[in-house]
Amino acid sequence: MNKKIVLAILVILCSFTLFANAQGESNSNVTMKGTLGTVKAEDFGYAVTPAKKYTIAVVVKSAAIPVWESHIIAAKKAGAELGVTILDYAPSKADNVEEQKRILEDLITTGVDAVVLAPANTEAVKGPVQDLIDAGIPVIYDNTMGPSDVDYLTYVGVDNEEVGAVIANKMAGLLNGVGNVLVLEGVPGQATSDLRTKGCVDTFAKYPGITVEKGVTKWLFDEGRKVTEDYITKWGTSLKGIVAVGGNQAEGAVEAVKAAKLEGKILISGFDVQEPQYTAVNNGDEVFTVSQGVYDQAYLSVVTAIKALNGEEVPRLIACPITVVTKENLLSMDERPDALKNK
Repeated sequence: MNKKIVLAILVILCSFTLFANAQGESNSNVTMKGTLGTVKAEDFGYAVTPAKKYTIAVVVKSAAIPVWESHIIAAKKAGAELGVTILDYAPSKADNVEEQKRILEDLITTGVDAVVLAPANTEAVKGPVQDLIDAGIPVIYDNTMGPSDVDYLTYVGVDNEEVGAVIANKMAGLLNGVGNVLVLEGVPGQATSDLRTKGCVDTFAKYPGITVEKGVTKWLFDEGRKVTEDYITKWGTSLKGIVAVGGNQAEGAVEAVKAAKLEGKILISGFDVQEPQYTAVNNGDEVFTVSQGVYDQAYLSVVTAIKALNGEEVPRLIACPITVVTKENLLSMDERPDALKNK
């Protein structure tokens, strides 16, 4: 009886060893960390041939918000064109950190080969991101930088402080460098919000004639409206400009400005080129919006994952274009879901 038990234990141990070795061999050629510095999106390219069948998980902050719908569309388009399977995931409630962490934890045992992630909170996802990396699953940050002190593969996105500077310089120019300006920030703790807001505030500070303050909106229309109403009360006609660093808060600001009958007296800028911003710029409610190249971000995240799984070297940063969008270039910069489906 004891011999049978010993034999059974030996069989189990041998099986485990063979499985572990097989896993090690299957992941031994995978590139886990980018090594090529910074490459511009247009120079990185869109073509790659998978060495075998891969499954790539794309985890965004919310599937119900148009900009993240556009990310999923672009990623799935890349999957279809390049020949890999794309599985998309998102918290049921936008920016729900705990739910996104659970999604990431589950992916460790789901059998995906790589994970493309837009973190709901830059540092809060560190634990499951590290667990994915420890399991030999490369992690690509799409649009939003995740924890930087782990061996992530690549960040595909814009320099968010530079984005803030672009927004501030454009608005300051339209205001001739004079007036009070409100910066509508998103969710504190998300790198996109924190860095864009910093870029805006620091750049506006270079204009002696401009006074700048910021208000948290959590990317939301209603919060954008409420914060704007508060600042109309606080500053009155001294409020000359309102800039958003993402989300739909700028459209909330438009509503508040119209309700106060201050259209044309307060300039408003949006962010992204989704339906609300497209319509607002087209109607003249927003003087400009900003494209961060969402199609490139998602598509090239998939390209990066495939190259890494093939064992190829990839950049640590893929820099996507930043474009100020006005009525003049609105049609060519359309990033609404239907436009991306036909791109």
